Amino acid sequence: MNDDELLRQGLRSAREELVRKRTSEDTTSPESRLPLMPERDEAFIRLALMSVEELETHIERLKRDLADLEEGVERPDE
Repeated sequence: MNDDELLRQGLRSAREELVRKRTSEDTTSPESRLPLMPERDEAFIRLALMSVEELETHIERLKRDLADLEEGVERPDE
């Protein structure tokens, strides 16, 4: 899987978790209903533990990273 696909997958997962948290009956509960996939538990657990504000920030960062990748902007470590 290339960087573009990974960013899109991460963005989709973060958006889905944000929707779950916003539509949750008990908005004070940090518990997620995110279905965990055995091979990606750590990434999904990290999303599930984020607050709504943290998820919104994470989504914005992923959008910027995806836009940079599509525009051909080099990463600082390259």
